[in-house]
Amino acid sequence: MNRTITFTRALLILSLLVFAVVLIAPPVPAFGAEPETFLVHLKTSLKKDDAQICVAYNVIWAALEEGFDVKVLVDSDAINTFKVGWFGKDDIEKFRIPERLRKELAEQFSAPLKKVPRTYGEFLNILHKNGAEFYINTGFLIVSKIGTPADPLKKVSAKFFTPVNLKEMVRMRAEADHYMAY
Repeated sequence: MNRTITFTRALLILSLLVFAVVLIAPPVPAFGAEPETFLVHLKTSLKKDDAQICVAYNVIWAALEEGFDVKVLVDSDAINTFKVGWFGKDDIEKFRIPERLRKELAEQFSAPLKKVPRTYGEFLNILHKNGAEFYINTGFLIVSKIGTPADPLKKVSAKFFTPVNLKEMVRMRAEADHYMAY
């Protein structure tokens, strides 16, 4: 009788442990399954609020580290951040990352400080190189005279941006598993 109660208790405890692990553990995609899409929507320019776009870059890095398929939609006033000005530079290219933030990012991502970018222009290129896909609103490029119908990226510094129209933007948002806007 004592053995039966001990066995039943052990089985109950084991069942509760398995249940707890299943509840706590992050979802893991099935073998061969596509990773979930994480869409970051950049709407605010660097000149209007530098914190927005700077935090967005940190979130993009985190999403890449977590294994998401990261897509970045540059839209509205944020487009002006990547507009090439008089001297052939954009607003973000030389915009320095504060040293305290670099140290914090190095700690959070377990990366050596020398691997953390010094400028947001460098950060942008690293995010792209690490798999983030960047898209940009074609209509806004043309209306704001940053681009033309024949060359939508005419005055955009990041030539790896992919121009998208409104219907493509809507599909991107509708198909995203996760969405954040800045």
